[in-house]
This record gives sequence, structure tokens and C-alpha cells, in this order.
Amino acid sequence: MSFGIQAGEISKGSVLDCISLWIHGYIHYRELINRGLIPLKDESYLSNGYLDTPIDWIPAGMRNIRLKDLPSFIRTTDRDDIMPNFLGEQVQNCLKSSAIIFNTFDELEQEVLNAIVAS
Repeated sequence: MSFGIQAGEISKGSVLDCISLWIHGYIHYRELINRGLIPLKDESYLSNGYLDTPIDWIPAGMRNIRLKDLPSFIRTTDRDDIMPNFLGEQVQNCLKSSAIIFNTFDELEQEVLNAIVAS
């Protein structure tokens, strides 16, 4: 994803082959931890309705979002799980790029794209 930025800032742009809504979720990954929403306390949280918890504080384009609507990598009980930590870090690195190319349609994700630009 953003390895070029870390490697001497050779790359000033990033190409992300996923929808911007997922990236927007990872932008707020650290805040999910800070608010105590993740990591999950135990595996019962996968099936006891906890994933229906609304996330109403993420701005722009993510109205009526629940934990289960965010990328599945957040569904871990391990605070040190490599994937959410890696992806959260990579998204933050991508935000340092002068350009990001998404696989999206502006009309479908305009609010999210605007929020990412504001980040």
C-alpha cells in the first residue's frame, strides 16, 4: 500500500484497490481502540449482538454504521493482531501522500472521499 512512502519517500502517491469507505474505517481504527470498542473482549462478542453497536461519531458518509459494517479485520480479541495494526498504520502513511488513487465512483462515495481529503 504505502511502502513507497516509507522507503525514502520515493513514491509521493498511493494506489488503493479498495473502496474508500473501508479506508475511512481504518482512518478511525485508533479511535475505536481508544473508545474501548476493539479489540473484542472475547469471542462471544462475535455472536452476542455486540457487533451491532452503532458507530455514530465517524464523520461524513458513514451514517448508520455499526461495528459489523467496518472491515472484518477489526473483529479480533488480540490487541496485537498484525492485520488491523498493519492496515491502520498503512492508511495513516497513505494520508501523507500528495495523491491517493481509489477504486471508487465519486458519486457513490463523495462524502467519504471529502472526509478523507480533509484528513
